[in-house]
Amino acid sequence: MKISPRQTKIPVGISQCAMGDPVRFNGGHKHSKVCTELLGQCFEYVPLCPEVAIGMGVPRKPIHLLVDRAGAEVDAVRVVGVEDPAVDVTGPLRDYADSVVPQLQKIRGYIFMQNSPSCGLHGVRRYLANGHGIDSEGIGVFARRLQQQFPHLPMEEVGRLNNSELRENFLTRVFAYDAWYRYVEGEEPAEAEKQPSRTARIIEFYTAYKYLLLAHNQDATRALGRLLADAGAMPEDELAQAMRGGIMEILSRPASRKDRTNALMHSQGHLREFLSKEEKAELQQLIDEYRRGLKPLSAVLTLLRHYLPRSPHGFIHSQVLLAAEPAELGLCDFR
Repeated sequence: MKISPRQTKIPVGISQCAMGDPVRFNGGHKHSKVCTELLGQCFEYVPLCPEVAIGMGVPRKPIHLLVDRAGAEVDAVRVVGVEDPAVDVTGPLRDYADSVVPQLQKIRGYIFMQNSPSCGLHGVRRYLANGHGIDSEGIGVFARRLQQQFPHLPMEEVGRLNNSELRENFLTRVFAYDAWYRYVEGEEPAEAEKQPSRTARIIEFYTAYKYLLLAHNQDATRALGRLLADAGAMPEDELAQAMRGGIMEILSRPASRKDRTNALMHSQGHLREFLSKEEKAELQQLIDEYRRGLKPLSAVLTLLRHYLPRSPHGFIHSQVLLAAEPAELGLCDFR
């Protein structure tokens, strides 16, 4: 299987204030140029503001996460008014999240606004009834509900996407999640007589992503391969859930230079017999220079792709690792 790039923008959910819309509690916005001007090149956004959607209005009284004790479970929170704790919008926010599930079935990622009691994804401040902040272990109630509804969906916060490494990782996950639905779940048109079984498509998908997965976590990738080897012992839906979840979990760990080097060496091994002594030495040197931080990943990928047509083996031609990375698409550097 050769996974080709999507020809249209990928649908991604986003907190509406990040689009520049004045929907925050104070009537302002949190416009993110990284989201709209950079990632907007490949994302088609579905903007939502749950607080406005449940009728809180703009401007509105601030709300925060309330817990009854330190160390409370992530779901043991209420979203209440800062000035009037009797204002409790926990249920409405959760209900609204449930109500938009049909609308979000086609999205392939979600970008949330940080520090929000409804949309924050990491480290949202939690408070006791006396108004004292107790910890930063909270997740916004709307974001948490969507985590539960879409457990494998790539999610990130607006602010964290200013970091190029985190941005690259989010893009990698979104591209993979989108590719899974296009190929494994059959959303991309295919001639019926040429369409392999779903289990066969899962195997092909894992095979195409194998070296990219190795670049993120070698042990977990091999464990996923062993699970796939016993595919016949599992119901197909269960297999698909396990494989999709495993792949997204592996990709959520940023690729290390060491593991990437290992995956590049594996790729090189498939081409060695088709290279001259001088070409093998040049490629080996370039991979080593990448390992030592002297050359960018794109330089190695460019040379590997240059030699790729020499190999007749379908396996190496299918490897997503050798496709254009987010940095090469101009989606990582932004000023």
